[in-house]
Amino acid sequence: MKPNIYLLYSIAFFFLFTLSAQNCNDAVHTGEGTYYDGVDGGVFGNCSLPVADGDHMHCALNNIDYDGSNACGACIEVTGPKGSVRLKVVDRCPECAEGDVDMTEQAFAMMADVIDGRVPISWKFVPCDSASNNESIKINFKEGSSIYWTAIQFRNIKHAIAKMEYQLSDNTWKPVDRVLFNFFIETDGIASPMNLRITSILGEELIFENIPINLNEDYNTGKQFTTPSECSETLSVDDIEVTKLSYYPNPSSEILYIINDAKNWILTDSNGKKIKKGNASFIDTSILKSGLYFLSVENKKAEKIIIK
Repeated sequence: MKPNIYLLYSIAFFFLFTLSAQNCNDAVHTGEGTYYDGVDGGVFGNCSLPVADGDHMHCALNNIDYDGSNACGACIEVTGPKGSVRLKVVDRCPECAEGDVDMTEQAFAMMADVIDGRVPISWKFVPCDSASNNESIKINFKEGSSIYWTAIQFRNIKHAIAKMEYQLSDNTWKPVDRVLFNFFIETDGIASPMNLRITSILGEELIFENIPINLNEDYNTGKQFTTPSECSETLSVDDIEVTKLSYYPNPSSEILYIINDAKNWILTDSNGKKIKKGNASFIDTSILKSGLYFLSVENKKAEKIIIK
C-alpha cells in the first residue's frame, strides 16, 4: 500500500512546528530596582553559586520570580532610567515584591542614579554571556554527597534549568526535587557513576553519562544549552523605554496631578518606605508630612516630589 503523502507532510509539519514552538522565556517583568552589598567573593547567596571576588554583575530576585531557586544561575537584563545591565541571579530577596530586583550598587549605577536608591525597572531573562562563549555546563556535588545521599548543582548554565532527572537500572528516568538553596537532592542517593538529564526552561534536554561523584572538583560536561533562532531576537530589552513622568504642581501642598497614564503609581519617602499607592490621576498630599518623596509609575522614571 502506498503511503499517504499528505499524511506524511502533516506529520512532518507537526513535528517541525513542535520543535520550533518553544518557550522563549522572554516575558517582560516590571517592578522596582534597589541595591545592596552583593555576595561576591564566595558562595554567600541563596543560590549557593560561586561569585568571584570583585564580580558585581549579579542580583537577588524577589521570592515569586526566584521561584524556589528555579531562577538560580540564569541571567536577566534590567532596564532602568539611564540604561540596561545584564546580571546573573545568585541570590534571593525575601522582602522584595513580585517583579523587584535587588542588585549591587555598581550594577544599579549602570541603569540609574545611585542617589535615587529605588527606581521603576523592566527586565527579562536572557542567555548568560559567559555560557554563550562556548563554556560548558559544570556539575557540582555538595559536600557530604555519596551513593546514600546525593546533592547536585549545575553551574555555568546559559538558560535556567526547569528539571533534573537520573536514570534508573530499568532505563526509566526519575525526577529529583530542587531545594531553596539550589541543589537537586536525592535523599535515597544515586549510584555512581550516574546518567543525568536536565531540561532547560526553553525545553531543551541534555544528557550527561557516567558522571562519578567527586567532592574535590566540578565535572566539566562538555555540553551547553542552545538558544533557538526564533528566541534570539526577542531576548533583548533595548527597545523597552522608560519615559519621564509628568505631574504638577511641585512642590505640592494639597493635590498633585499626574498627567501620564496613572496606572499603579507608588509614592515612597526618602528612605524608600512605601507611603501611598493607587491608580487615580491625582494624589491628595494635604495629609502628608512636609519633606522629600519619590513618585513612580510603571515604566517611568521615579521623580522627586516636595511636599510643603
